[in-house]
Amino acid sequence: MDTIVIYDISDNALRSKVARTLLEHGLVRIQKSAFYGFMNHNNREKLRLRLDRMMEGEEGNIQLYPLCSKCFNLRESIGETYEIKEEDVTVL
Repeated sequence: MDTIVIYDISDNALRSKVARTLLEHGLVRIQKSAFYGFMNHNNREKLRLRLDRMMEGEEGNIQLYPLCSKCFNLRESIGETYEIKEEDVTVL
C-alpha cells in the first residue's frame, strides 16, 4: 500500500536519524519532512515499531498514512515539488 510518512522533529540529530531510517526502508523524500513509498502491512508495522523506539522520551511526532493507490493518484501539488520517479521507489 502507498504510504506517506511526515514528521515534526526539532532535534537535528534525531530528525536526521529518522530520515535515514525512512530511506533505509525504501521510502523517498517528497518534501523536507515527508517521505513516500509502497510498503506492505508487515513492513509498515516494523517501521512503526522502529520509529516508536526512536521517539521514546523525545519531543516531536511522526505520522504514517497508508493510502490506496487511487487516493494517492488523486493528490494535487502546488509550487515546487519533488518528482517521484518509479525507479526511486523500492517495493518492500
